[in-house]
Amino acid sequence: MRDDYKVFKETVEPGVFTEWQEIDVEIDTFTDLGIKVIINDEYIGLVYGTQVYEEYQKGQELKAYIKLVREDGKIDVSLQPKKGRHVFSTTGKIMEHLKTAGGKSGFNDKSSPEDIEHAFQVSKKVFKQAIGSLYKQGKIKITDKGIELVK
Repeated sequence: MRDDYKVFKETVEPGVFTEWQEIDVEIDTFTDLGIKVIINDEYIGLVYGTQVYEEYQKGQELKAYIKLVREDGKIDVSLQPKKGRHVFSTTGKIMEHLKTAGGKSGFNDKSSPEDIEHAFQVSKKVFKQAIGSLYKQGKIKITDKGIELVK
């Protein structure tokens, strides 16, 4: 546990972080905009609420990613890796889900964003990209009733 009297930097100089660099964060404060996080025990960053797909607790430590260092030096943080890697990790979750469900699932591109978020901890957009990728690879078929593993 860290020293609560430590002052963290609200801004960062250009070049300290690179876009999509993996960082260590600690959940600090929940705000109207999202979650303030402490980056590498030195800086304050923000994860926008629209990009939070799980429940987090104050003090929780996680791996995260630098999404953007803004012109004013403030740091935008993502709890998911860059889209390409995120879609790739989601395809794995979907394949596991299908194997556990006996090869068929009621999830497809018509499923509600809330149901997808709850089941896979990703946005509907990322889910659709992942099932599209699996479909193109010939691993699943997409039906009116959901998705199925291709035998």
